[in-house]
Formats: sequence, structure tokens, C-alpha cells
Amino acid sequence: MIQIQKNMQNIIFNSFKWLICLFVCVTSAVGQSATLQSRLDNFLSDDFYRRATIGIAVYDLTEQKTLYAHNEKRLCRPASNMKLLTSAAALSVLTPKYSFKTGVYHTGEIDDLGRLHGDVYLVGGFDPELTSSDLEALVSTMKKFGISSIDGNLYLDVAMMGDSMFWGKAWSWDDDMEAFQPYLSPIPLNKGLVKLKINPTSPCRAPTIKIEPESSFIQIVNNAATVQRSAEPPQKTLRFSREFSDDSNRIEISGVIATSTNAYNTSISLKNPAGYALTVFAEKLSEQFPESNIKVAGTKQLPSDAKNIDYATHNLTEVIKKLNKESDNLNAEMLLYALGYEQQRHEPSTTEKGIAVVQQMMEQIGFLPDTYRMVDGSGLSNQNYLSPEILIAVLKYMHQSEHFDAFRQSLPVAGIDGTLAHRMKNAPTYRKVLAKTGTLTSVGTLSGYITARNGNLLAFSIMIQNFVEKVSFVAVNHIDKICEILAE
Repeated sequence: MIQIQKNMQNIIFNSFKWLICLFVCVTSAVGQSATLQSRLDNFLSDDFYRRATIGIAVYDLTEQKTLYAHNEKRLCRPASNMKLLTSAAALSVLTPKYSFKTGVYHTGEIDDLGRLHGDVYLVGGFDPELTSSDLEALVSTMKKFGISSIDGNLYLDVAMMGDSMFWGKAWSWDDDMEAFQPYLSPIPLNKGLVKLKINPTSPCRAPTIKIEPESSFIQIVNNAATVQRSAEPPQKTLRFSREFSDDSNRIEISGVIATSTNAYNTSISLKNPAGYALTVFAEKLSEQFPESNIKVAGTKQLPSDAKNIDYATHNLTEVIKKLNKESDNLNAEMLLYALGYEQQRHEPSTTEKGIAVVQQMMEQIGFLPDTYRMVDGSGLSNQNYLSPEILIAVLKYMHQSEHFDAFRQSLPVAGIDGTLAHRMKNAPTYRKVLAKTGTLTSVGTLSGYITARNGNLLAFSIMIQNFVEKVSFVAVNHIDKICEILAE
């Protein structure tokens, strides 16, 4: 009887201790939530937000509850946060096993001497990581295939792309030469860019200009001059221009560069990237098959009886990592085309077809197309509209996905790499924030994951709009401070 009484006392005592612990934990959680609420509310009382607009949503993935919401349903221009939708859909639909392929084929026959009596076809496959080195490798494979010379035509197949427009909807015409706004093509060789390296010489002489990679497709008009050391930074005095109304890539360089400066490097987007790829491939063929009688004949769809020689390939995870880490706009747009192409059973793809695939994913998450607007895959357009609530839903969806590791590893890490390499280095958020940045004129956004001090993983979205200050000095600093509050 005494033993039974002691057991009952122990049970009551242990139950009482458990209730106390539960009360302390709940009280602590409520207190932390209240502190987060008050700190963020206080932060948003800054005079900056009398003019600018901000939307915030924070969700605790560990405890599965909303921690904070402010204007979370308000539609904002997402800038490059749109890439979160594009990459999430690509991983979900195409899966990490998917590879982009650029193929080389031939028609006709190869005789005993290795002479190809037929045509060569280069077939675009929306690969945004395709480089000149890949084309060199394809040419080398042609030799291993048994071809020693070519007697025929060279064609480029661009049939996978159904769009006639070379830019996304509402992209800015005055960003024509900018590297971040490439012309779109199913074969975007070297990102559709040319690199220019400009070295000063001696005063009153023209600087030297090197094109990388070299190609006859680009013509440089060097009207620049070298001057003695100047108080003005040389990058502000060099100017680049070309005729907007035609497809030529005749680039004029004017202005001055100082003798005391290092080489000035820049990248310029090329018009007619398909023509560029065809020209470069023809140049590679001429180098490796000097005795050939091959003619560049333009674009033509691959005949059904053509024989494949080889492919240049790049894996989806590689493309998505570059997309999010470096905020690569071309990668995002090529992903949309690939989504549309695969979903429509290899019919010519368009931006709209790719967006339709993303919209199918969004409907599964719980958002119909009339609750947001998506007009491109990169976020370059000012006609895109998302809300913090929508972005949180995508982050939650990917956290539950079997492809979460690939998605998470593609995001920039605060203070470490990508577009966050130089942010939050000396803050408590260092290495704890994995998120996608977004920047347009009067737009600053950041959405992703953050590990809080208690070890919980949070999904967050911060979207600031409608300000006139420089984004690097105001909106970015505000966003980083909010992340610090979340981390604590």
C-alpha cells in the first residue's frame, strides 16, 4: 500500500513538472512572437515607409505557423524573385535529371576517305550554358565520328522556339546592349554576349580592344582615345553604341580611357544570337576541316532522316544554380521555353506555354492565375506582380518537395556567394540566410530561408516598392536589418 502511494506521488509530481515546462515553453514562444511583432512594427515606423511600400510575410517551417505578416497580400513587382517560381516549376516538372541538349547531325553519306557528302545541322535546345568550347568539342567529335572533310551546307535548326519576339514582354528598349537583357534564342551561345577588353595605350592614341571570343560576326568601330590620367573614372567616359533599327552587331566605342587605369572589361548583348552561333560554328568547322567545301546556308528544320553525331549537354541543376546564385536572366527564360517544349510534347515553345506550366504548379499550391501576374521567367518586366504571401507559399511548397536540396543549394548564401556575397558579412545573419535577391528601379526584394537563433527554419519574403533612393543604400539596408531581426 505504501509503495502504491509513493508511485502515485511520483506520477503527480512528474505530471506537475511537465505542465510547468509546457507553460514555460508556451510563455516563452508567445513572448518571442510578441517581441518579433513589436520589433518589426517599430522598424516599419521609419519615415522611409511614409513614401515607400513594404510587404512582409514570415512563416516558421519548423513549428508550422505564421510569425509575421504585413501587407502580405499586396501585389508587388517581384524583380528577380520571379525566378523562385521559374526554378521551382523546373525542378518539379523537369526534375534534376533533365539535361539541355544542343545537337549536331548530318545528312548524306560518309565515303571511305571520310568525306561527308551531305549537310551538317546544328540544332538548338534552349541551353543557356552553351559555350564556344562546347562547339569545339562537337567539332572534335565529328572527327572521331569519321568525318575528315565536308562537302555540303551548314544549317541551324531553331524550330524549337515558336516566339518571333527576341525579348520578354515589356522589357526596356533602352537596355538594348546591357548584358542582363540578352536577346532570346533556342541556341544562346556564350549567353548571347560578347566580352570586350579595352586597354589604354599612350596619350592621343586609340586604346586596344580585344573581343572574347573572337568572331567575324562582331564589328568594332574604335573611336575612343587614350588620355593622361584623369580625375574622372574611365568607365564613365567610355561609351558604347550600335544601330538599334537593324540586326547588325557593329559596335562603336567612343570616349576616353586614362593611361593610368587597368583594362576596362564589359559584356554586351548581341543581336541575332542564332546568327552568331551559326557563324561561330562555321568558323570552328573551317579551322578543323580546312579542306572542306562547306557553305553557311542559314536556318532550316532538321530532316527526319538526319543522323545524330553528338550532343553538348548541361544539367538542369547546373542551370538553376547559375539562375539563382547569379540571378541569370537568360537561364530563367530558357527554363520557361524548356518547360513549354516538354509539356507540349516537343511542339515549338513560347514564353506563354512555359508560363502555363508554372501556373499549373501555382494552382496546386492554391493560387489561380487571376491572383497574380507572370509575363516572363526572370522578373525583368515591370508587368510581373506577386505578393509576399505567394512567395511564401512557393517556399513552403519547395521545402516539402523531394527536390528541396537542389532548390536550397541554388540560393545565394548571405556573406558567402552569389548576389548575397557582399551582404550581411558582419551580421548575425552571416551564412544563415539563403535567399533570392531582386532589384529593379524602385524595387528591392528578398525571399528565401533563414535559420533563427532557436534553430528553427523560417521562410520569409520582403518586398519594398516605390522609392526614389538608390536601392543599394536604402532598400537593401532595410531588408538586411529585417533579416537580422528575424535571425534573433
